[in-house]
Amino acid sequence: MLPTVFLSLSGKDEAFVKRVQEHLPDGLAYFYPRSFANGENLISAMEERTEQASIFVLFVSRASIESCWVNFEVDRAKLARIKRPDLRLLAFPIEADVTHEELPAWMREYWIPKAGQTPRDIARYIRNVLAGVFMVKLHTTKPYGRGAILDQLARDYQNAILANREGPNVFVFAGNEGIGRRTVEREFLAQTFPGTPELNFGPEFQLPQFADLADLYRAMRQEIEADFSIAKFQRDLEAFNNLSIDERVLEIARNIIHFGELGQSVTIVTGNGIFEDKGLLKPWVPLLFRAMESSQRAKLCIVSNRQIHEYETIPHKNLLQIHIPHLQDSDIRALMIATAPAFGAEPQLPNADVISAIGGHPGIAKATTRLIAQKGAFVLNNDMRELYSIQDEVLSESLDFANLSPIEKDALSILSWVPRLDGQMLKDVIVQRHAISVEEFAESLGNLILSCLVQVSGSSYLISAPIRGLFRRKFGYGSVELRTAFSQALKAAWAESAKDDRLRIDLFDAVIYMIALEGGTLTPEFKGLLLPSTLQEVVRETYDRGHDDDAALKRVVSWGLPAKIMKMDETTREEILSYVVRAQTRLQDKNGVQETLKFIDDRGYRSRFYLRSFFIRHSGGDLNEAAGLLLKARTAKKYMRRVIGDLALCYQKLGMWPELQQLLKDEERYADSNDVLLDVKIGTLIAQGDYKNAEIAIRNLRTHPYEDGRADSRAAMILMQRDRDYAGAQTLLTHLLDRKTGGHVPVRRLRAIAAAHSGDFETARRDAEVLKARFGGPDMALRIEARIKLQQGDYDGAIGEINKLSSRSVQDELLVARILETKANDLLTPISARDGLRREAAEIRVKYRTITEFDFNF
Repeated sequence: MLPTVFLSLSGKDEAFVKRVQEHLPDGLAYFYPRSFANGENLISAMEERTEQASIFVLFVSRASIESCWVNFEVDRAKLARIKRPDLRLLAFPIEADVTHEELPAWMREYWIPKAGQTPRDIARYIRNVLAGVFMVKLHTTKPYGRGAILDQLARDYQNAILANREGPNVFVFAGNEGIGRRTVEREFLAQTFPGTPELNFGPEFQLPQFADLADLYRAMRQEIEADFSIAKFQRDLEAFNNLSIDERVLEIARNIIHFGELGQSVTIVTGNGIFEDKGLLKPWVPLLFRAMESSQRAKLCIVSNRQIHEYETIPHKNLLQIHIPHLQDSDIRALMIATAPAFGAEPQLPNADVISAIGGHPGIAKATTRLIAQKGAFVLNNDMRELYSIQDEVLSESLDFANLSPIEKDALSILSWVPRLDGQMLKDVIVQRHAISVEEFAESLGNLILSCLVQVSGSSYLISAPIRGLFRRKFGYGSVELRTAFSQALKAAWAESAKDDRLRIDLFDAVIYMIALEGGTLTPEFKGLLLPSTLQEVVRETYDRGHDDDAALKRVVSWGLPAKIMKMDETTREEILSYVVRAQTRLQDKNGVQETLKFIDDRGYRSRFYLRSFFIRHSGGDLNEAAGLLLKARTAKKYMRRVIGDLALCYQKLGMWPELQQLLKDEERYADSNDVLLDVKIGTLIAQGDYKNAEIAIRNLRTHPYEDGRADSRAAMILMQRDRDYAGAQTLLTHLLDRKTGGHVPVRRLRAIAAAHSGDFETARRDAEVLKARFGGPDMALRIEARIKLQQGDYDGAIGEINKLSSRSVQDELLVARILETKANDLLTPISARDGLRREAAEIRVKYRTITEFDFNF
């Protein structure tokens, strides 16, 4: 049962309180303003809901002080407080001329004078009070296993005071996502600054990887301005971007100090967003640290995936950072026991090996607890094949539609389409679609939040990038009907916001994402509001979604090319244009590629070597030249995972086995986390007939969020090569194509091969025609026809089709080996010819011993 928040107000204040409630996400509690169903007994309804409330919120205005109904509710709250001492009471002045002395004497101690004046300020305060109530309901008011960390932080803080005469006011909490960084932050602020208990009530901003000062400026202005105007902000953003970097930093610092005057800290949550790709701080970050020195009241907390290098911290005496490690197994056990009742289950633990494999990750521990509550501990205890990947297995199982309610499925689908979404928007869409009550929606979202599948940031919901990737891999982009309904709701909400000249950041970003998802173009009304970081994310997601979708690739180009002239950080510009080059390459737009590469060369971007090699590899160029460029890219250390994976592919296709083995040895740390490198490793294992280890590696690859269908494709290769189950491989690949999760061209190639060998010549030829239209040449159709003739026993005809190819690949040579072997085993082949055929086939297989005939680029 979620906590209940009763909002007591005068009818004259309904508009203001409605805006407060817009920023109170329902997954955390039930929120009741004083409005009741027709026919409901007014007095008894007031009494009942006041008595049920976990938090009673009074909005104090002249009208509410004089309202008999509000006074009745205040009296009922007094009685409820006597009965239940844990009832929280909050009184917010929303007019300047009211004072706490006008409240009943007993109520004055709950007066909140410095929460701020805007609806967002008050909603933020309520959310933070609610977080404490929420933790009490879970019986986990204190974090497990963080005492030593907090003690260390306290010592470091006091030592800093001794050394510098002032305490730090910039704090960096570094560690893996979901490891409990914000939990440590909250505990640290509460323990270190007991005189300012509302430090934790400040705003929290989720920033993307390529966020810049403009992202911070936009986020803070939305929190500060009571009326966040679209037209006014568009002018202000242009003016802000025209300032020098020092002036922009000072403007940001002034905004942070505003919250400091309210006794609140500002929290920035970002992956590696304060770092350049080399790992050094972005130029504006040290300037911001220095600007923060002027105000001890202001506090800036940064939640990051990585630590700042020690030598970069030395100039900043006001900076304190700490790494948040994993929890101990004993703490994970305690956390799982404490969390189980929240899922309506008795505490039940898996065996010690599973506990250890959770890896000290509290988020995974909670997801595991939910899974055990649904299915029992035996689900994990009985399947110990891959303890090293149990974290991904648990999340994948938790996202299984069989384990989710229809409401939860739709909520996750919607959140997988956008970076984050305003809580009211998600509620409106889900409530209308499922014809459910607000309470039912709140319970469903609360369950997802408890399971760490959905996060709450301010008034918004979001799911993390890894979970979004897993969700898309399992279910693609969900129901078209749901997507249409959501898109219509977004457009209607944006039209209303535009009419009222009111900017809602999450709504704007969601609209941009959905326009891109549905194949739209960026209209002039949005261009003045679009931030480079948002453009980068949209271009990246569109490219990742459409490697083989020409329409999606064309959108990458049309959305990305304006980055050449937009005002933005050069790192962000390079990132956007790198996707443009890859999209132009896949579209075979050679002139466009050369033009964009020239721009990249002129700027001296470190990605230029990798991008030229990408163009060469995908346009049928010289693989030796591509490998040479990749070696330069390896030295430049840009896109290292892609560079290493592509270099491995080049070595494999060129038959450079010593170089490939040395590369795999040198870059062993990337082997299991790099999609391409792991895929190369699997292909080598399959080619060598080591199917057991290949299947283990496939299960690992399957847990990667952006594996693009490689895992199922490799599984299909094993079905064909080891089991000769071509029909089974065709079925698996058909399901993969239906999911539309990426890699369509190589998957379709593979299905055409499976269909040809299973005797489904119609599907094989249909796929060949699709591929022929995609690449504008006959070679793929000739390859499929060769396999059909092989299946029909026409060996000479099969060789004849291969001889018609404009150029022969390694896979074509291996197909020749298959034809020769099959012919050698045919009873109609003369005995005297069989040994020669087998020797010729064996020579081919030895030459290409680490490649299977089914290998294709993804």
